Amino acid sequence: RAPGAYEAPAGRVRAFFNAGSTREIVFTRNATEGINLVAFTFAKSRLTKGDEVLISAIEHHSNIVPWQIVCEAAGAHLKVAPVDDRGELILEAFDQLLTPRTKIAAITHMSNALGTITPVREIVRLAHAKGVPVLIDASQAAYHMPVDVKALDCDFLVATGHKLYGPTGLRVLDGQEGHLV
Repeated sequence: RAPGAYEAPAGRVRAFFNAGSTREIVFTRNATEGINLVAFTFAKSRLTKGDEVLISAIEHHSNIVPWQIVCEAAGAHLKVAPVDDRGELILEAFDQLLTPRTKIAAITHMSNALGTITPVREIVRLAHAKGVPVLIDASQAAYHMPVDVKALDCDFLVATGHKLYGPTGLRVLDGQEGHLV
């Protein structure tokens, strides 16, 4: 019964986010833990001195601190893409900040403070064109709009279950299978 109790919700979450497989769904205690999992496993193992992690100026605290910690530990640099006076990401600046040293970009889909919706499809397209994987924090967006990981083509996505009327303590990390080894 235990595998069924785990697999059924994973199947519903897979369908909700249009993930490729339930093997891409990882349940965590909270969105912060999902971001930490990516930062301290996937990213940390790839960061060396002088490398870069790119975030935006409208990130939630939980999508800033883990990157500060792993960057400091590796001697890497945390770069912050600016926003304009309306709180919208300046896409041209984001693109210019993507360099051969950028090892991951971690961007919110919707700001929790401003409600700004970032152009995540374009963000992923620009980052992937330069070989940079992308983590999307969809904790706010998943409550307000459909979030399709296949359409977004992001490498990782975190979301918060309680904002979708799910049980407290249920958060989701979706990662492309190739990254979840």
